Amino acid sequence: MKWILFVFGCCVQSFAQSDSTLHLNAVQVYGMPITKYAVGNKVVPLQPESTQTLTDLLTQQSPLYFKIYGNGQLATVAFRGTSASQTAVLWNGINVNSPTLGQTDFSLWPTFLLEDVALQYGTASTLYGSDALGGSVLLQAAAPTFSKNNTLLFQQEAGSFGHWLSGVKAVYGTSQVELRTKAYHRKLENNFEFTSPKVGYQKKQRFAGTESYGFDQQVFWKLSHASELSAHGQYTHNFREVQPTVTSNTAGDVLQDNNTRLAVTYRHDFTSGSLLVTGGYIINDQLYNRTSRTRSNQFTTLIQYDVALGKTSSIRTGVNYTNYAARSNGYAHLLHDNRYDAFVSFRHRVHAAWLLSINARQSVYQNLTAPFSPSWGNEFTLREKNNLKLSLRTQLGRGYRVPTLNDRYWIPGGNPDLKAEDGLQAETGLVILKKNAAKEFLFDITHHRLWIDEWVVWLPNNSGIWAPSNLSKVQVSGIESQVNYKINNTRWQWHAGATYAYTRSINKRGLNAFDKVTINKQLPYVPVHAGRVFAKGQYKTWHFEAQAEYNSLRYTTLDNTTQQALAAYALLSAATTKKVTLKKTEFSIQVQVNNLLNTYYETIENRAMPGRNFLITFISKF
Repeated sequence: MKWILFVFGCCVQSFAQSDSTLHLNAVQVYGMPITKYAVGNKVVPLQPESTQTLTDLLTQQSPLYFKIYGNGQLATVAFRGTSASQTAVLWNGINVNSPTLGQTDFSLWPTFLLEDVALQYGTASTLYGSDALGGSVLLQAAAPTFSKNNTLLFQQEAGSFGHWLSGVKAVYGTSQVELRTKAYHRKLENNFEFTSPKVGYQKKQRFAGTESYGFDQQVFWKLSHASELSAHGQYTHNFREVQPTVTSNTAGDVLQDNNTRLAVTYRHDFTSGSLLVTGGYIINDQLYNRTSRTRSNQFTTLIQYDVALGKTSSIRTGVNYTNYAARSNGYAHLLHDNRYDAFVSFRHRVHAAWLLSINARQSVYQNLTAPFSPSWGNEFTLREKNNLKLSLRTQLGRGYRVPTLNDRYWIPGGNPDLKAEDGLQAETGLVILKKNAAKEFLFDITHHRLWIDEWVVWLPNNSGIWAPSNLSKVQVSGIESQVNYKINNTRWQWHAGATYAYTRSINKRGLNAFDKVTINKQLPYVPVHAGRVFAKGQYKTWHFEAQAEYNSLRYTTLDNTTQQALAAYALLSAATTKKVTLKKTEFSIQVQVNNLLNTYYETIENRAMPGRNFLITFISKF
């Protein structure tokens, strides 16, 4: 079954009628719609075609801030002022955050293997469980068409600093079966030159090369007119030299990651409802300096039933069970961790102008109970007349994050009695949409607040051993705004827009009874101001695009020492694409320039990022 992904105020290219306040363009999600009950939340679909990794995609198409340890290196996100472990990443409905570290390295996800990508802003633990405090990243397979659709695509990239990518995609389809195969190989020498203020002279980056390869296989079967079965398999290998600091002249560490992801989904449609059953098996295998290995196995089952209650209501109930097994040099033995979730969601069209949803989830892990997590969301159509639509959304919810295996069991220091982090969120958003056949204008503004208690912090104890405790209390508040303007005519198409995010993420509790310095200070690596401006134009077979992004000063210490803060920076990029069709074959070539002004900047202290660089992409589709 194909469903509409509801998007409530964000970067959209076009809009179509749907059962949502904003009437946004449909995003096909295979199986049960993952955001159907996210009424009141802001959900943004992204376009993954022209970027290299998930880090690049989210950086270019959202105001999210990433801590990146160098080009192609470890990349973790600060979503709405929260920590990297407070963002949920779901692959086909399965949370794939590392159970040992509790976060995702976004540089390990090549966009070449991805299809439907979306961001859900704000607390969504009621929908997705642990980690969904600041926001969620949703990675889904595109819906099968079950039609004769045989295509073959080759992609070749060549760029600065030894960048090289080769990839192939193949699709085979009939009325009953659809097969999709993708494979890629990417290499990056990372031998860029930089001039760091801490060094004072130009250096060439060394010992920072990366190499990765992987494949993705999807199989869809239409068992009957009412049931479908799908299988998804993905494997990625990534080897990298960990980029040294700007003051180092010697080789550093090396890191190898092997990630295997398997999922099987069965869906059956009844007269008034749908049953969805998913089973997943995830293997994360990391080898540090060729000697220290951390391996985790994750088995997940998800069962949910969605039933319509008349023409205006629906309810979804479900259970989720996950078993983790992990082994590391930092653990005394092989660890096992079990999590159980039960959830229920209710959606109701109160009035033609009022849609609401109520969600609730209870989670239990290793005989400990996570905070009960309810949420209540609303969407109101305030005005809809003369091609003008004015919409209001509100959302109130509670979220949580279960402590990681490292938090609880690392030797020395782990604390098995840690409580889950507990968050309460409220947000409201206003959307103005003016649209006709030739022009489209969108303005979206959101105010959000988040209160997090029992935040886990690692600090040295009286014996000098680093240990975690439920110490910090953080308050986040912010404003997100966006404006988009499109013009369509017979020859030209224009699309311009801007996003801006104001984020205050404030520590409200000292590190000890004597600490007054860190109270009421901005959390490290959270820019107060972040923005993006873009313009796109298309004329016949030519496409042009320019983009600028800005991040304000970021503190690197809890006491907000300005001497150690990272300076604000702005980046400019541009790209030109030409498409040609010969018989049944489509060709395209793109020339892209990143960091056009050759700006020196750092997203993590003492880790250089590349200056001006070029990328040429050639694609042929048969």
